[in-house]
Amino acid sequence: MDPKHLAAWLRLRYPTGLPGEQEELAATLEAKGLSPGEALEAAQILEEQGYAYFLPGEKSRWVFTEKPLNLKALMRALDQEYREFVGEGDEEEEALAFLTAHLEGDRATAQEVLEALRSAGYVRKVHSPELNRDRLIFRFPEALRLFG
Repeated sequence: MDPKHLAAWLRLRYPTGLPGEQEELAATLEAKGLSPGEALEAAQILEEQGYAYFLPGEKSRWVFTEKPLNLKALMRALDQEYREFVGEGDEEEEALAFLTAHLEGDRATAQEVLEALRSAGYVRKVHSPELNRDRLIFRFPEALRLFG
């Protein structure tokens, strides 16, 4: 089965991600009609090619993107660079602009990533008195340790 088409099916079926631990993806693929061996192999291929990511933590889930990307590098950039990027504008737009810049101008994938991170509990809105406005913060301690 083509990983791109499989990822697109998963993304449509689970737009906010597939809740559950790592075994959940293989079980979902089995329910789609793949044999247990094929489901496990397809899950591994999706992960290796950058279409599926397991985000551990309080709201563990699988997230899927239309295009393959290096989520590990993106989360590290958010964790290390995003605070310096935040300016005077709308927090949602700032986050999308930052993600889009790191995804080589692909705003649609940036939106997918932002929604997936929000659904997994890695993005939250806070008020910043020093900036006198609301802003988004990204926190990935569990995921970055996993990718270590």
